[in-house]
Amino acid sequence: MKRPYRPLVATFVAVLAAIGTSHTVKAENLRSLALGNPTIVDDLPLLAQAATAKKAAAKPKVNVDKNGVILKGYDPVAYFEDHRPVKGDPKFSSTYRTATYYFASAAHKATFDKNPAKYAPQYGGFCAESMSRGKLIDADPNVFLVYKGKLYVCRSPQGGKIFYSNPDVHIKKADQNWLQYEPPSNPGFNRELGS
Repeated sequence: MKRPYRPLVATFVAVLAAIGTSHTVKAENLRSLALGNPTIVDDLPLLAQAATAKKAAAKPKVNVDKNGVILKGYDPVAYFEDHRPVKGDPKFSSTYRTATYYFASAAHKATFDKNPAKYAPQYGGFCAESMSRGKLIDADPNVFLVYKGKLYVCRSPQGGKIFYSNPDVHIKKADQNWLQYEPPSNPGFNRELGS
């Protein structure tokens, strides 16, 4: 008779050994261990580590300075409404996806707060052209493109020129590459269903 749980028990023991924490596996007898019915004692540290790792992994990647400010303090709404980069004022600020945004006016802050996803830069504020090549590189907020209702920033005028030359192709590549960096909204869903 084949015992389907043996590989699972072996994997479990290997994972515990690799983590390097002391856990004790008790079995009432050798037969229950062979059947894959062990009792875990002292598994709380492992559960705490898993919960901590899960929280850390779910944090979005954003291009912020040492104070947590994105776009080097430029107002994201200004790109859409003023069609140019405008430096924001720290007295008008909001936080979205762990990044602090500055705005040139209370009106721009209110507009952003109604729909932050619309105004936030793509790829966490990293260079869109570099992301199309799979690289995380800082961006210059003065080199930008608002395309199909989304804000893209690039690292330099040369990078911007490359990106603007064929935005649909570059966006498709960058979107695909960004999946490596952006945590899924439902972790496990895409992985389990293969989509």
